[in-house]
Amino acid sequence: MLTGVLYLLGLRTGRPGKPHPGWRSACFYAGLLTIFLALESPIDGLDGQLFWVHMVQHLLLIMVAAPLLVLGDPALPILRSSPLGPRRRVLKAVTTQSWTHRLASVTSRVASPWPAATIFLLDLYLWHWNLLFNLTLQNYAVHIVEHLCFLLTAVLLWSQVIEQRPVHLRLSYLQRAAYVVIVGAAGNLLAMYFVFTPQPLYSQYVRLSPRPFGMTALMDQQLAGALMWVPVLFVFAIAFSVLLYRWLGEEEALGSRAQPVAPAYRLLDGSLSTDSRSK
Repeated sequence: MLTGVLYLLGLRTGRPGKPHPGWRSACFYAGLLTIFLALESPIDGLDGQLFWVHMVQHLLLIMVAAPLLVLGDPALPILRSSPLGPRRRVLKAVTTQSWTHRLASVTSRVASPWPAATIFLLDLYLWHWNLLFNLTLQNYAVHIVEHLCFLLTAVLLWSQVIEQRPVHLRLSYLQRAAYVVIVGAAGNLLAMYFVFTPQPLYSQYVRLSPRPFGMTALMDQQLAGALMWVPVLFVFAIAFSVLLYRWLGEEEALGSRAQPVAPAYRLLDGSLSTDSRSK
């Protein structure tokens, strides 16, 4: 709620000549709504009973909320939500400190494409490790930390793919298209493991009795893996298609600008000579 209010205040105090695109604002608030649905709807009540519901909750955070928030381009609106004078004083005081330069250097390394992908994948695999996953089902505080890690690392990942105004992306459109294919394939290995492993992995779901809808723990796990496999594959495929389309459009624009244009008098000469020959 606080983030949504700050974003709205920032939109109202933005530059009159450069309004924030309406579709970006819609994406940002859709991302906040997705977080609310994942964490405060009946989905959150069933995640401790059905693994596939738990997986839906994670996918909403990683594959829906995170890219929508990045598409909302929230950095400048949220920064502008504070008054200009205090904002300048705070930024000046912070940026003159030596530790901020060291922090900026570390952040720059972390927020680059391959470290971001590595952090995202490590986080994804680590939280699905038996010990940690069972702990999230037993301890609500750990569960909250898990959700926060999923959301933050997913925002970090999608920030390498989706353009935002204050950020200059390091990868070209073609490189970003290859990037989402590689990350998607690496993540889908975990989904395949859930689908094809012959026994249930998480004791918390195995011990449930009776199980909702009469579904066995193994069937529940296989459905969770299928949800992690197929819908996520479609999300990355859409991202790949959009990036490839943008790259082809960029190449076409460069080609049209590089194509030499014949002077007008030569074209006229050619047409006159052609006309005279035909006569």
